[in-house]
Amino acid sequence: MFSNLSAKHRFLLRLMPVFVLALAVRVLCAVPALRDPDRLQRPDSESYLLPAYALAEDGAINTKPQHNPARFHHGPGVKDCVVVQRPAVQRPPGYIVFLAGLRLIFGRSPVAFALAGCLIGALGVFPVGVTGRYLAGRRTGFWAAVLYALNLTSLAAAPLILSDTLLGFLVAFQAMYLVKSMRTGRLHDFVFGTVFAAAAVLVKPVNIPVLFLLIATAPFLMKTRRKTVCAVLLVPLISAVILVPWMLRNRAVGAGFVVDRNSGLTALHNTAAILAHAHHSDANEVRVWLEYQAEHEFMTTSQWRQVSLQEREEWYLKRYREAILAHPWSAAATHLFQVWILLPDLPDFLQNLGLRTGERGTLAVLRKDGVLAAFRHYMDGSYAAAFLAVPFVLIHAALWVLTAAGAWICARKKRWAVLVVSVLPALYYLAAAGPVVLPRYQIPALPYACALAGAVISVCGIRRWRKRRSCRRCNP
Repeated sequence: MFSNLSAKHRFLLRLMPVFVLALAVRVLCAVPALRDPDRLQRPDSESYLLPAYALAEDGAINTKPQHNPARFHHGPGVKDCVVVQRPAVQRPPGYIVFLAGLRLIFGRSPVAFALAGCLIGALGVFPVGVTGRYLAGRRTGFWAAVLYALNLTSLAAAPLILSDTLLGFLVAFQAMYLVKSMRTGRLHDFVFGTVFAAAAVLVKPVNIPVLFLLIATAPFLMKTRRKTVCAVLLVPLISAVILVPWMLRNRAVGAGFVVDRNSGLTALHNTAAILAHAHHSDANEVRVWLEYQAEHEFMTTSQWRQVSLQEREEWYLKRYREAILAHPWSAAATHLFQVWILLPDLPDFLQNLGLRTGERGTLAVLRKDGVLAAFRHYMDGSYAAAFLAVPFVLIHAALWVLTAAGAWICARKKRWAVLVVSVLPALYYLAAAGPVVLPRYQIPALPYACALAGAVISVCGIRRWRKRRSCRRCNP
């Protein structure tokens, strides 16, 4: 039936059942949350939603609040308060534009946003599968797609109104083209990988260091010196074309020549983690104290004018640098690779099902007392709900065990190109979260991890089959 199709198209058709499985699992696990859209939002969701609504309604990415008569109306004869709009600079525009497009098509429907996230998450099996195929063959690609389809963190984050799923989707194409360029040595594959890497920066700035990583990996991917020089020169050129217009816009509105203005908030959480580790205290309490200290500082120095977001960011960044210099050991302990980032996203999974609620302070317990104490704290004595996730947890654990085995095999066999193209980006994404060890931050590492794990499954399966075939007792 498919004999006239190319090998590439036949492989994509074989991935269709995996895509259907991935989509069905994501939608089924999100059904309870679709009935109560508040479960689809997290503390960061509003920073995406409000600019997206403003872009859809006014054509500009502003911080326009949602109209709420109960909030802005104060009684008979009193007019609504004037809503001051300012350019939104806290987040990059990628996910905001994505939500604005959905808003124009489906209206203000969180259900549509969640289903679109599930679809994007499920479509990721195709680039992940192709990445595995270019890495070690069709069998590897199939298993890589299956591991991605059933990954607990990926399916738990898919319906949430957050940018992580879209980031993972773009990074999957980034990984696909970079692994393909390693296999083919073609410059245009490297260029496509760079385009997706730069586009991912407009979804989350965590991808900025990847652009520098691409420059370092070019000699491992290109076959000739001329192509290597071209690849190294094209990375900054492509990045500038994609990123500079948005950075110029931010500078024009007074936010500076940056992709976003969320670094101060990140610095606040990181500073709280360092000080909490140094003084053996609770990170949430330290964060509240830092916020109070900042407000007191602004009130004494700038009481007659409004403090700009840039000034607030600079204050938090200065406090962050001071904390690192004052407590270098605590900074290293909280920022170097945190193994807890590998945990599956059980909290979001259970919250989507309506079996648990968020904002329990579990992250602070995890930092202070470890994973078992955090699990007991989150489950609050009732562990029956966790049994629903056992199959996904086992698949998740197998993924990282197989990924570690794949990295070890590549290192032992001196497959430096595979280590640089697959292992190094995965390690970066896992380490980039720093003290904020939210499981969904591992999503951009999943395409690389699934491809490596699929390769281990494929190689072990082939060797086992060959050994069994050569055994006279098994094949008399």
